[in-house]
Amino acid sequence: MLRVLLLSSLISFSAYAGDPIVISSGDRQTAVVELYTSEGCSSCPPADRWLSRLIETPKDEVDVLALAFHVDYWDYLGWKDRFSSAEYTRRQRQLGANNLQRTIYTPEFFVNGVEARGSGNILKKIQQSNRQQAPLELQLTVSRDKTDLVLELHSAEDRDTIGQIHHRYLVYENNLSTDVKRGENSGETLQHQQVVRYMSPARNLQLNNHHRIAIEPDWNPRNIGVAVLVTSPGDRQYLQALHTPVTSLMGPQ
Repeated sequence: MLRVLLLSSLISFSAYAGDPIVISSGDRQTAVVELYTSEGCSSCPPADRWLSRLIETPKDEVDVLALAFHVDYWDYLGWKDRFSSAEYTRRQRQLGANNLQRTIYTPEFFVNGVEARGSGNILKKIQQSNRQQAPLELQLTVSRDKTDLVLELHSAEDRDTIGQIHHRYLVYENNLSTDVKRGENSGETLQHQQVVRYMSPARNLQLNNHHRIAIEPDWNPRNIGVAVLVTSPGDRQYLQALHTPVTSLMGPQ
């Protein structure tokens, strides 16, 4: 009986599709804040909580795409973080190398690819980014095709950029919770927001770009959003970002 109920639920979930979501970038830069964190690190929960407060700040005060990347190098020290990925660790190492760092650590924040320590410094860098003219315009359309999210990204031909441009697609999830049983946070219930659950490889940015993302069964469909990050190769220069929740594509509330 349980198997039949699960199958019925999947069929209903697959059949639903709301109207496409269309969003456009503004004429100023959206700042990208990346937190590298781990459930196995006792210093990380305060940083996670700070990121949660950041995303609640009104957009007219700070225009920011916040992303929490859970790294895997704490997984061997008593607690395996279910959101961790070696891919996210490689990304942190790349950003660390770009910043001429001798080592990486958790929690570590970057704003537009630049290491930032202290909440005041992070906010200052966000505000500096928001004052900058965006070098290109983007429009993102997100739709649903059965169990896939379909992303269509249009980049205006008129760009104030030089050289090759890359872009990535990401899925993030909110309202996550973990009861940690071992390691430095043993006995704690950790709350997470903006956790990166999917990141595509970097691709050259064309005028019209297409990407499909399979909706994973362990994602809560009412808590996920998608983002696009546009940078120079190697994430050395951040150019623009777009993000949106996709709840309306996921089914009745």
